[in-house]
Amino acid sequence: MEILGYSHSKEHKVTYKWKIDQIIPFIKYTESSDEQKVTLDSPNFTTNDETKSSWHLHLRLLEEKGWVSLFLVQNDGKDKVRIKYSLFLLDNKNERKFIKTSYHHRDFNLGRGYLQFVEIEQLLDNKDDFLPNNALTVCVELTIYDNYESLTTEYPLQTPQRRITDDLKELYDSKSNSDVILVVGNEKFNAHKIILSARSPVFSAMFTHKMKENRDNEVAIPDIEPEIVNKLLEFIYTDEINDLDMDAASLLDAADKYQLLKLKSLCEESLSKSASIDNAIELMILADLHNANQLFERVLELVIKNIEDVINTPEYKILEESKPLLLTKLIKKQATLIKNNASKDKK
Repeated sequence: MEILGYSHSKEHKVTYKWKIDQIIPFIKYTESSDEQKVTLDSPNFTTNDETKSSWHLHLRLLEEKGWVSLFLVQNDGKDKVRIKYSLFLLDNKNERKFIKTSYHHRDFNLGRGYLQFVEIEQLLDNKDDFLPNNALTVCVELTIYDNYESLTTEYPLQTPQRRITDDLKELYDSKSNSDVILVVGNEKFNAHKIILSARSPVFSAMFTHKMKENRDNEVAIPDIEPEIVNKLLEFIYTDEINDLDMDAASLLDAADKYQLLKLKSLCEESLSKSASIDNAIELMILADLHNANQLFERVLELVIKNIEDVINTPEYKILEESKPLLLTKLIKKQATLIKNNASKDKK
């Protein structure tokens, strides 16, 4: 008989953003103040851990000359708590700056943090970056760990195995060690060349040759919407896609462009399910444009079976006027079916 002991601790993560407006006059005031320190406290926020603890951020000026001091404080925090926290600022691009991370197992009623969090001079000299619209956004990403729960069993527990895609999704979300930026309109997405190259032959060609994208560590994507690029990247990192039916046509375009064959196949399947007399010609044109053969054949079959109704749609007139080659494919397919049916009737 094998006896197994198991101890488990849940983690609870929350990100809190504290925006302080009119910050420049507030900083300037402290330069001429006679006070030993000037303090400011954020509103309280709570976590979903087992104690439902309440916290706030505490900012000080003057205590450490020339520096903004920042602390995390637990309200009425008399008991020890095991946490990980990261303090940081958000710049004008909503990116994390001046990240400082700590692990602690102690009480937090007096607050824990950094006397020298960020230099005031650095903030003022780069106010367009760090103080956009005369506002400072201070944040904390707080993870609280519950007390361990332990049990003993006579049989080994089958613990869920973490998948590699879970790790890759976490890597994408954290942007840790990213080495390339995808520029999509006014938005930017941090990513990793090695992941993109492994998943897409198009990205692989960019990053294995002396191309501009590899040299500048930046890829411009002018013809795809930011939300589609975000979904595309999530698929690249996790091999999964959410709400596919909503954006299947746009994702088919992106999947074809970057030669993501599995995603392309999933889009074809999704679009095939939505095919109807009203959109059949539109889907035929889309499938032909992207060499989506599975989708093309399924929609072509639908069109031929309902040819009299399809001919009366406005989309069919577009096919006649501007897509003669596609119309030829349709006619040839219909002629082949008629010929095959005639041969069967003779037999």
